[in-house]
Formats: sequence, structure tokens, C-alpha cells
Amino acid sequence: MARVSVKPSGFDFDVGDGETVMAAAQRQGYKWPTVCGGFGQCQTCYVQILEGDLHLSPPTSLEAEGLGKLIQAVGQDRSLIRLACQLKPTGDIVVKKVGVRAAKT
Repeated sequence: MARVSVKPSGFDFDVGDGETVMAAAQRQGYKWPTVCGGFGQCQTCYVQILEGDLHLSPPTSLEAEGLGKLIQAVGQDRSLIRLACQLKPTGDIVVKKVGVRAAKT
């Protein structure tokens, strides 16, 4: 089990073993920005890693391909940007992602 803290919203949620950041957020009632729905194709769900970079799963080939395109567009260091729909943290992390919000009940 890992804990994800999202800045600037201040939301915190748990991620189960083998679960992606985006899937865990959605399971716990948060809306995560996405166009493709979590298939690693749109890169809309990307996060900036602020803390816990030692607790990141290695990028899948699908994520690595998407990150290559994204990093060229946003000009960030590859190690600081990951796709939330593919990232499976192994420990606590802090990420920056604008647009994450609580689902309306």
C-alpha cells in the first residue's frame, strides 16, 4: 500500500499493490484529467513527481513512448514526469497535478 499526495489540491489517497495512481484516485471518488480513459495514449493524466522518486515503478514501454512525446512538448526532465494511468507506486509519493477534483455526490 502506498499513499499519494496531490498538490495543489491537497488530496491524499491510498494506492493498492499493483494499482495505478489514476485508478486508485478514481476508485476513491476523485476525477482525474484524462481523454483516453487510462490507456496511456493521450498523456493528459501526466504528473510531476515532487517527492518519492525512489518509489516509482519502472515505466512500461507504452508509458515510455508517451513520455518521450510529452517531455519534448513540456520540456521537463524525464525522471520528473510520469503518466498517472500507468504509474504504480511502491511507496509514498507527492505529485503535482492541476485539475484533480472530488467527484460530486
